[in-house]
Amino acid sequence: MAASSTVEAERKFDADTSTPLPDLTGVKGVARVGSPATHTLEAVYFDTRDLALAAHGITLRRRTGGPDAGWHLKLPHSPGRRTEIQAPLGQMDTVPVELLDRVLAFSRGHALKPVATLDTQRTTYALYSDDDQRLAEFVDDHVVARPAHDSPAPQEWREWEVELNGAVGDHDDALLDAVATRLVQTGARPSERTSKLATALGDTLPPAKGSGREVPRPKGPAVVPVLNYLDGLLAKVLLEDAHVRMNRDDAVHQMRTLTRRLRSVLRSYRKFFKAAPVAELESELKSLAKTLGRYRDVEVLHARLRKDLDDLPVTLVLGPLQAELDERMKVRADTALAAVRTRLNSPRYFRLLDKLEAFLDAPPVAPEGTGPARKTTAKYVNKAAKRVAKRHDAAVGAAVGPSRDLAFHEVRKAAKKLRFAASAVESVHGKPARKMADAAHGIQTVLGEHQDSAVARAELLKLGSAPGVGNAAFTYGVLHAAERQAADAAQQEYLRGKKKARKLRLKK
Repeated sequence: MAASSTVEAERKFDADTSTPLPDLTGVKGVARVGSPATHTLEAVYFDTRDLALAAHGITLRRRTGGPDAGWHLKLPHSPGRRTEIQAPLGQMDTVPVELLDRVLAFSRGHALKPVATLDTQRTTYALYSDDDQRLAEFVDDHVVARPAHDSPAPQEWREWEVELNGAVGDHDDALLDAVATRLVQTGARPSERTSKLATALGDTLPPAKGSGREVPRPKGPAVVPVLNYLDGLLAKVLLEDAHVRMNRDDAVHQMRTLTRRLRSVLRSYRKFFKAAPVAELESELKSLAKTLGRYRDVEVLHARLRKDLDDLPVTLVLGPLQAELDERMKVRADTALAAVRTRLNSPRYFRLLDKLEAFLDAPPVAPEGTGPARKTTAKYVNKAAKRVAKRHDAAVGAAVGPSRDLAFHEVRKAAKKLRFAASAVESVHGKPARKMADAAHGIQTVLGEHQDSAVARAELLKLGSAPGVGNAAFTYGVLHAAERQAADAAQQEYLRGKKKARKLRLKK
């Protein structure tokens, strides 16, 4: 049986042993409470020697007993919610491959071993609506935790949980709030523990990644909003890594985008840090993005050329060109994807992740990064905006042909850097930074169409001039002309509609 995934929405509470069970029948939205179901559970938690999973808010356990026995992996999703992936019990010391792939970016090839065992006496009460739908579960747990490391005595506590049943949405928070209010009225206290494992590990639990970061303030250090933004980007990269390994649609594209964004922000604000560490990270991120990009570029080119062919009247398609294109692109895509997988399993990639985390945990801040955030970051965002305007002037003045295409591509790259630089400091500039990032994104999108056309035309020229192409050269010529028209249209759209976007600036 394959692993299954759900989003878990729950609230946790501490209760004394003597605290009476709450009466949940009168809670708004709850028509009746089901009969209690009691189970004895044993959960063995796995992690690396230095507790890398716990540091990222991840738990991996093998649970026996109860209706959901098996392997459970819980990943951060959003405040109050986690993604839970379950897999069959299998062997005690063998973590299922489908779960290993989801945490490899965190464990980085280090062995996963038992770090704690929790024995729980669990009593569950189902909560039902007027139409007898199961809305949620109230859980009363009596827990005994035994860490794998030396400990003077097992820890014991009582914990209450209320968890929504099935798919969740924002409207379900009202039910959680109502039940939570009743539990507090009964004598429970909102739990401060992040997980049962965190309580079991006690002082050995490492600090959460990204915790302790200063809140961005307009007059606070300029480096703070940038570091907070980089924290968020790296967290997304680590989660997207698993999606690439699982062949999720668009995952390579998303990971490439995040990698480029990390590099771009480091580049834009490089003077906030000492030069050598930033240069090293930039170089490695550029190389990783290039590896990811080869596969993504094939995806984009294949989809574009296939659509071009499909849109042509059949009388103009001379030969089995769709099938030939699909086969040719499949070979390229398979080769590029194999390179991605090799890279993501390499010590070089894991070292990059280690270095990124070390950089963010102890940032090598330069004097420029200590200046007032609003004023200092505005200077760098406006510098990026001026670069867009300068490259625009160069593109408009370029001779028609390949040099002009290249010049507009440079405008697009400058717009992308502006977008990321503005997004990184939205926490101190608010709406003006968001507006500037959106405007830059608009330029990037329009000129992205222009660049995709340029790449397609280069490919069509190769196809049309290849030995033995025969009558198909005519079809490729027709497609080349159509792509030229598409590029000209994108160029004109940019020139007509993006003048205001090039003039936006942040106030200091």
